[in-house]
Amino acid sequence: MKGLKFIVTIAVLLIFHFQQLKAQSGYVEDALRFSQYGQTGSARITALGGTQTSLGGDISNVHGNPAGLGFFQNSEFSVSAAYGDWTSDTFLRNQLRGYNTTNFSLPNIGAVISRAKGPLEIGDWRGGSFGISLNRQSTYNQDFGYFSNQREQGSILDYYVDLYNEQGVPTGTDALFFDAFLINPVDGGGYGFVPNASNALEKSELIENAGNLTQISFSYGGNYKNKLFLGASLGINSILYRSTKTYNEEFFDDGGQQTTLFSSLQENLFLEGSGINLGVGVIYKPVDQLNLGLNFKSPTWNRINEEYDADLFADFSPPYEDPEFGTVAESDAETDIFISSYNLRTPMQLGAGLTYFFGKNGFISGDINYLDYSTANLRSNVFNTGQDNSEIRRIYSQAINYSVGGEYRLQKFRLRAGYAFFGDPFGETGGLDRSTTQISGGVGLKLPSFSVDFSLVNSQFNSFYTSYPGADLATTENNRITGMLTLGFRF
Repeated sequence: MKGLKFIVTIAVLLIFHFQQLKAQSGYVEDALRFSQYGQTGSARITALGGTQTSLGGDISNVHGNPAGLGFFQNSEFSVSAAYGDWTSDTFLRNQLRGYNTTNFSLPNIGAVISRAKGPLEIGDWRGGSFGISLNRQSTYNQDFGYFSNQREQGSILDYYVDLYNEQGVPTGTDALFFDAFLINPVDGGGYGFVPNASNALEKSELIENAGNLTQISFSYGGNYKNKLFLGASLGINSILYRSTKTYNEEFFDDGGQQTTLFSSLQENLFLEGSGINLGVGVIYKPVDQLNLGLNFKSPTWNRINEEYDADLFADFSPPYEDPEFGTVAESDAETDIFISSYNLRTPMQLGAGLTYFFGKNGFISGDINYLDYSTANLRSNVFNTGQDNSEIRRIYSQAINYSVGGEYRLQKFRLRAGYAFFGDPFGETGGLDRSTTQISGGVGLKLPSFSVDFSLVNSQFNSFYTSYPGADLATTENNRITGMLTLGFRF
């Protein structure tokens, strides 16, 4: 801490500590991150583009449309293994930097206990099935980043000089640039760069994300006259998310040869939490060849705990001469480890589906799902969430997701293909398209007591990122390929 003036500033602003920390950890982004789910389930369902609202008899019904459990005639155990490859190509000022992340997981393990009546047993209710599954709803394992060495590009120091001159030196991460001697008082009042900083600037950033959102589901589905299938589910979510951001700037002398100033800001964020949701579903067969499905999933009520810290390192060449502290060749400033918690309510989901069967030769199926990301809501006893909730309502909007898939049956073998589209969750897009397209396919083998299915899914979407307010927009082209193998055992 430098000088009496800064000590007084800290004392006055300390009561706003958690609110200022909030801007660093991005609760508005959390609301979207934990509201988006991919098309998940068994390899059979993912090969069909995730289409499952009107399909029954698959382990995916446990966390999808629970009414589909009413189609089971035998008990079943299922396990899935997946391998994913995520390529992220990021462009900043027409300069490209690419990263690749791979991941092996067991995205679905589940069992269904069937109590279906035999064909000779009387009664309109034909029994039902209870299911339990552990299903990975989303994965966050991704690295991406950018690099730019163009002259006359803005520095993060520009932003903080303006901030300090307007508001004074704040607390938390925003104060590190003052503590590390990168920004200092200047003669005549106000704040400015250290003398070492020039216009020859290289900047880069690496964002390393990891974690997943997993749901344990308990579901039951019943069968009435082989015409009407009803189901209900209870889901318990588990959230793990870790993010490390490393932002570097390097200034050079006029010849562009010798480094005059290097700084590196690292931010670490860890989130863990749990949530609960409820679901109900129905599938109706007006004729044997046609299934009509509806599915409702309530909002998920999450409780999330957060840890955050940041560290800023700087190297000066030649050393910076501070009037109070003398010669400074290197500096290092860090925040405390901030701990907080908050509640997050994610949007409800409403889905409808239709499946048409071509006798025993196969079927074609389609789903449409609606959700409103602007209805997500934050609440906390630690900090004020009013501004965050206003921002959620302002920038997010309604979205329509749809998928279509088909299966061709050749005796014991299955051939499958699918397509899915996930709508842009942002209301004010500004010409930026954040929708996702997904193409999938797969094969399967079904025997009386055993089945094996394989799927390959390719997802493509763009994401956009800025390091700080006013920074250039970085565009990332994401290409994710996932292969999945599911083994099913009937008993």
